[in-house]
Amino acid sequence: MSEKYLIGVDGSDHSRAALKWGLARATERGAAVELIHVADDSFLSESVAFLSEAQAASEQMLAHEIERARTELGFTGEIAGTAVVGHPIAEVEAASKQADLLVLGAHTGGKFAGSVFGTRAVKIAAVAHCPVAVIPAEQEDAGRGVVVGVDGSEASKRAIAFAAEEASFRGVPLIAVYAWMPPLTPGLEYLWSEELVTAQQAAAEESIAIGTAGLAERYPDLEVRREIVQAPPVTALLQVAETAEMVVVGSRGRGGISRLLLGSVSHGVLNALPCTTVVTRAE
Repeated sequence: MSEKYLIGVDGSDHSRAALKWGLARATERGAAVELIHVADDSFLSESVAFLSEAQAASEQMLAHEIERARTELGFTGEIAGTAVVGHPIAEVEAASKQADLLVLGAHTGGKFAGSVFGTRAVKIAAVAHCPVAVIPAEQEDAGRGVVVGVDGSEASKRAIAFAAEEASFRGVPLIAVYAWMPPLTPGLEYLWSEELVTAQQAAAEESIAIGTAGLAERYPDLEVRREIVQAPPVTALLQVAETAEMVVVGSRGRGGISRLLLGSVSHGVLNALPCTTVVTRAE
């Protein structure tokens, strides 16, 4: 059974960057595509007439983007669409239950677009039931390699599995990053001896080796680069991702109201958005 990609569209340049990326990936992998457009009803009158007009406008937008996918972008695979009036986060979360990948657009440089799928990309990534790819509206010459953070958590393991499969499929290096920082107490930095720093480095090397264990057997041709960076996790990932084509981060997944909050690392990377960023789930 083929995969299904859900792509958020709203007619903006940012969502069209996501559409182009998502269709290209679907073509490569033989995946089916569903486009979704949500007319935000937060500021709409509750009258039947207004809601009916909003639904019609949503359907028109969706039909236009499907036509664009076929004619301008040349997509020949299976494609369908869903046009609804409602709360964007709730509607996309529900739709993501039936998808293998959700693709959204956003500005480069941490300033998300004013469109539905720009401003809310972070929140949607926090509640989606499948991996979420957030695509910069403007990308410089794509780098090479897939970057992933390693920290031993279940979220990290899911991210590594996704990143390794992606790197293997694309024939590019997997760049595993382990970030560490000595506990800093102002005025007491001198207590950190050379021996302690060496011990921390050794522990980091052991952790990244464990985190990437088994990849060589599963992907014999995959080049795995292991980088240990003495910096906060977000800083380390962004530093390495400057020359990469994709960075993958894990979301630990939470219940209740906190489901709308990503972890500090995934949130920080999404806000900076150095390149295409995928947030995986750890249910």
